Amino acid sequence: MKKMNLALSLIALVVLSGCGDKPKSEVVTYKYTPDQVYKETCLHCHGPKGEGVAEKKGPALTKQSVQELEMSLFDIKNGGLGQSTATEHDVMEHNMKKLAEKGYDYDIKMMANYIHNTFNVTK
Repeated sequence: MKKMNLALSLIALVVLSGCGDKPKSEVVTYKYTPDQVYKETCLHCHGPKGEGVAEKKGPALTKQSVQELEMSLFDIKNGGLGQSTATEHDVMEHNMKKLAEKGYDYDIKMMANYIHNTFNVTK
């Protein structure tokens, strides 16, 4: 089932990647770095080392590939478009809207690379 969701997420990511491209001259800037976003918003549920916090139902991030992290972050930021409607990210999708309103938005690729390079134990 997880492989099926992963495959469907990849397909959706490829199909949607060309949709709504911003003009090349427009540069998106973010208020906070991925490190700041993680420490201020993610650490509470995913732990200081990405190990996960069972009490908060925050999964470990330490063994996920960059691609898996990108798909999860894409899914969270886009309301579950990358997975089925019964997404495991329902709570985070709701939280992401609130975090973005507070300026804690981020670039998916940059955030995935930050998490992977900082916490991945399978390097």
